[in-house]
Amino acid sequence: MSYKILMENWRKYLLVEAAMTAENLMSNPDLYISISPSNENSINVWYANADGTIRNPRPSGYIEIMLPDQAVGPCDGSYMVVGSRATDKWGPLLYDVAMEWATLNGNGLIADRDMISQEARTVWDYYLNSRSDVGNYQLDDLKNTLTPEIEIDNCDQYVASVGGKYDWVKNALSKRYTKQPVTINKLKELGRYIDKNETPT
Repeated sequence: MSYKILMENWRKYLLVEAAMTAENLMSNPDLYISISPSNENSINVWYANADGTIRNPRPSGYIEIMLPDQAVGPCDGSYMVVGSRATDKWGPLLYDVAMEWATLNGNGLIADRDMISQEARTVWDYYLNSRSDVGNYQLDDLKNTLTPEIEIDNCDQYVASVGGKYDWVKNALSKRYTKQPVTINKLKELGRYIDKNETPT
């Protein structure tokens, strides 16, 4: 195995295998995950203080998701990642929570259709190939290539094809993903989950 491949595999390990879990929040008395509307169209999932405000000290991070606009396509009713950033090893936990919330409130989660980092590509590859607890469902393109009789699954596939360079159907970015709320339920059990979209009872 070449040095380059070895380093790439090690980086993937650091990104996903060594990722933090809900239990890791308990090491910090003021570390929560909050779901909060960013504006009328988008939702933020972020590491928060006890009052739900976004954290500045480490660990910190956020994922912003929204329903796609008409130019992107209906994408089978899934939410789309439109921005993300997190302290090392703390990103995948936010992705899990965002995916679970998007499954509860929509039809799952898809990657950003405009621009995506190599680190994020690695996370989506891991969801597709190594997460048995995550469902994946193939989306069509805007030309309706795969399911011409159905339009609801049409979705911009530029990021999956990289301008036509790759077979987009085989790419992890061409699919929508769903996940049962195991992580959200654990965060609630630990008292570390704040959802500002929930109606108080």
